[in-house]
Amino acid sequence: VERFVGGEPMLNFVRREDGEHSREDREELARIGLETVMKMIFLHDFIHADLHPGNMIVDRNRSVRGSPIRITMIDCGLTVELGERDHMNLVKILGSLIKRDGYAAGALMVDAAKKCQGSELDVELFCRGIEKICIDDEDNNFLESVGDYISDICYLACRHRVKLEAAFINAALACEIMEGLAASLYPSMEVQSVALPMVLKAEMMHGLKNLPSPRLGGLW
Repeated sequence: VERFVGGEPMLNFVRREDGEHSREDREELARIGLETVMKMIFLHDFIHADLHPGNMIVDRNRSVRGSPIRITMIDCGLTVELGERDHMNLVKILGSLIKRDGYAAGALMVDAAKKCQGSELDVELFCRGIEKICIDDEDNNFLESVGDYISDICYLACRHRVKLEAAFINAALACEIMEGLAASLYPSMEVQSVALPMVLKAEMMHGLKNLPSPRLGGLW
């Protein structure tokens, strides 16, 4: 089903702040956009796989009192839906990175991979490498440095012959695009305050609360 969507491109709000693109609207768009992407990834398991400003239309919901600003995401021909098992694995991995548990995230990536050609030593070094990324980036967090994390993780995966699942890359890229937009619209926004509640809800949804961090002994 297709329908016409009126409004203006998100880029208009990213590029300027004026009478028609107020600071309040820009900050609200940053919040709405980030919350929407976090919900797609962590709660709904239905990710728009072609997120960019050109696919986001901004208008006002005239049917609601006060006509609040809203975002319509268009061109949804490319989407990612994982299924319960793979979605649970994705929640574990991204949740570990957001909580700065790099070793657990690395071990989960190996555990979720359909195929791993690395030796036990390769896997150990890969996990220690992810752990070091999180330690070295102590001033930021995964959602504020997604691009750097992806580059470093892909490098470690190639070096230690660990196959990364496409779902992780797709979800991480969606985070990166929306975080970049949010940072342009609302530079002082605390991304972690939006992301962590979503992670906790997703963990509860999958019954993952208080699970111990995986270690290599459980992977082999």
